[in-house]
Amino acid sequence: MRRRALLLGVVLAACQRVAEPAASSEDAAATQGRVQRFAFGTTDGEELSSETTRGRVTVLVLVTTFDLASQVAAKRVDQMLHVHRPRINAGAVVLEAAKYAPLADVFRSALELSYPVALADLAALQESSTFGEVQSVPTLLVLDRDGREIARKLGNFSVAELEAWLAQAERR
Repeated sequence: MRRRALLLGVVLAACQRVAEPAASSEDAAATQGRVQRFAFGTTDGEELSSETTRGRVTVLVLVTTFDLASQVAAKRVDQMLHVHRPRINAGAVVLEAAKYAPLADVFRSALELSYPVALADLAALQESSTFGEVQSVPTLLVLDRDGREIARKLGNFSVAELEAWLAQAERR
């Protein structure tokens, strides 16, 4: 019975399409090329920040723990990191209140992510305008070696898109 329920859940998830909202050209233009300054505490007590990632191309994925698309995005970033390590950095920022830190830690361990997972309250993130307006999850950000945003993708992304953005960032 449990197997059937699990199989049904997997089939339903596979059949469900994730909408990919179009990025507003104003939002993209506002953050494109701007040096991103950020600092978030990670689930293991470390820091994921513009200082700890400086000097390498960095991929950040903004996610929630309960969203299937966020889980897929986090795994894609992890798979890409295994190919490009140590040339690039990666990190996830879980957009949930601090009281959900245990869920963020479970998210990291259940998906076996090999990069830091940080926690940020969405309201505080929006107020600080660290990454501009975050309209949906997952949101992928690619930063060049100096921390300038060169790509932003709302919703899911393909491995080919991610590879193209990494190549662009590494040429800078």
